[in-house]
Amino acid sequence: MIVGGRKTEKLVQIYDINRKSFKTLKSTLYERYGSTSVKINNHVYTAGGLGYKFVECLNLNQVDGDWYKVASMNEQRWGAASAVLNDQMCVAGGMDGGGNMLSSVELYNTVVNIWTNIASMQTKRCQHSLVSYNGRLYTFGGSEKFLFSNHLNSMESYDPREGKWKSLKPMNEKRRGLSGVVYNDEIYAIGGFGLNSAERYNIRTHTWTNVGSLNHERYGSCACVVNGKIYVIGGYDGDASKSIEAYDATINEWTIETDMETPRWDASVVAL
Repeated sequence: MIVGGRKTEKLVQIYDINRKSFKTLKSTLYERYGSTSVKINNHVYTAGGLGYKFVECLNLNQVDGDWYKVASMNEQRWGAASAVLNDQMCVAGGMDGGGNMLSSVELYNTVVNIWTNIASMQTKRCQHSLVSYNGRLYTFGGSEKFLFSNHLNSMESYDPREGKWKSLKPMNEKRRGLSGVVYNDEIYAIGGFGLNSAERYNIRTHTWTNVGSLNHERYGSCACVVNGKIYVIGGYDGDASKSIEAYDATINEWTIETDMETPRWDASVVAL
């Protein structure tokens, strides 16, 4: 499911990877440019975006139903990143309504409909990535300064048992506006401003290794894993992109999958 994006702020579509077809669903309540989304217990939650701290939800048991509001985040967040930690939505960093970069992190408990702050990241980050693996959070890349003058290659992780973030080995390249996923028990950092490169992080050996390059530069794309492949959607390479490409680790190659009906940039995606 692809949610929002620049110039497609309320558009929600499901992409069927087998049929290579798109189905348009009910629009979100709010414009979702620079928002972030997760799937928890057959519900999709999308949070933030330009000027918003509002959060809304779609029940996938009623996929043709309407989006509805849930509790708002404690802070406005544009260009934040999200992941699922212990069945809760975690949203980290981003930029608030005053143009301030954020290091703060919030957890959303879907059962009691409450957001709670946890320990802040060591670094302020916007347009970064956040993934969850084996009960820990990993965040990497982005920018820590307004006007995005300082791109980051740093990485840090959060263990809820310790309640703090710690630094890990940085990426090989500085990446703002990248997308990130966990794939085959490794963390992938994909694209970024002016980049078509990708690299993966081995959690056991704490090493980054370059992998096959994308067919296009992808800044502000989004990515997910479906049926043993990474799918990267849209982005910006001089103009908003319609293309979707897929990565197969068995051949270490990216292949153009299809074109979307509408270009997307700074959208979010969840695998259904």
